[in-house]
Amino acid sequence: MAHKLSVALCAACLIGNAALVGSALGEDTEFVPETVSTKERMDPGPNVFVNMQNWRGGPSAVYFYSADDLTLKGSVSGGAQSHFAVSKDGNTVYLVSGFYSRLASGSGEHVLQIFDVPTNTLKTEIVLPFKVTQYTDDKALLQLSADERFLYVQNATPATSVTVVDLQKGSVAQEVPSPGCFGIYPTLEGYGYSTICNDGAFTTYSLGEDGTTFESQKSDKIFDPDSDPIYLASDRAKGDLLFVSYHANVYRLSDRDGVVKSVSVTPMAEGVEGNWGTSGYSVVAYNDANNILFVPMAADHHDGSHYHGATEVWAYDLENKALLYRSNVDDLNGIHVTDGAVPTLYGVSIGSSKVFKYEVDPAARFAVKKAAEQSDFGFATTLTSSP
Repeated sequence: MAHKLSVALCAACLIGNAALVGSALGEDTEFVPETVSTKERMDPGPNVFVNMQNWRGGPSAVYFYSADDLTLKGSVSGGAQSHFAVSKDGNTVYLVSGFYSRLASGSGEHVLQIFDVPTNTLKTEIVLPFKVTQYTDDKALLQLSADERFLYVQNATPATSVTVVDLQKGSVAQEVPSPGCFGIYPTLEGYGYSTICNDGAFTTYSLGEDGTTFESQKSDKIFDPDSDPIYLASDRAKGDLLFVSYHANVYRLSDRDGVVKSVSVTPMAEGVEGNWGTSGYSVVAYNDANNILFVPMAADHHDGSHYHGATEVWAYDLENKALLYRSNVDDLNGIHVTDGAVPTLYGVSIGSSKVFKYEVDPAARFAVKKAAEQSDFGFATTLTSSP
């Protein structure tokens, strides 16, 4: 009997409450639905750009984070297996990716999409030859010329070549064959780039003013691809090209004379216990103001471990050829550092799907300390920042 009374009482209470709510609503003014809108422009301020590659046929995306606290500010998306580049002013993103009839197979096309960063909007699209390399993203696979007139796109079918896109005309200027060579390293002046060849040499291609012709010149052997292979990743130091090998040797090269020449080779890990080696994908980050190179590193290095996440980032003084500091980091697969006198280091981790911000202390021998972290939503190996 008590159970029946409890149920009846509850039902009465519900009916009474519903009546009260109905009465209160009846006395209110007319319901006005909320209007959903979007911001016309992102919040101002410098950004960190992270390319999230999609290898399952769906859209890839470039995410825009606040350089201050890694708040997600916006994004743009394209097709599968994307490569990206960002203009010097940080206002334009170039995204090359594939669109396939069966998501990851079937007929398809490769497309260059050009996005306006402040508004996250598509400006234009240019269909490319169906030859773009489908490879883990590296900055060396998509590069702008020194004056940003041309865009260079790495191809592999598996024959290797580079598509030259004239951004002023919005069309493909030519395809430059580069058999046995891979990666794009633009010259600091004019229209041209160098590329790494499988015999340890570099070939430099000099393009004509309209981008439709080229001449090439091959260097002497720079490195041994069997005993000390180098990463695709690179940066510039006082005009020179910097590469790092799997065994943590720093190759400093000059391309000023139209052909690549060796300047120096410096072993960073020599004398350090633990068999340390370079680790990750985007592994070369140079700070111009202090002439400091930052490299992600891991212990117990061996053949095949070069792409594993790094447990430390080393700050290396290029002028004095001295290891300054070893900082603990979060399983990083790629890093980027700003060029200011007090730099900031950013990193991405495939294992945790996160992007990190690290404060760098020049007074503490360029030690880094984690200041923020945020989700990067997927498989990311490359990142950069705007001024």
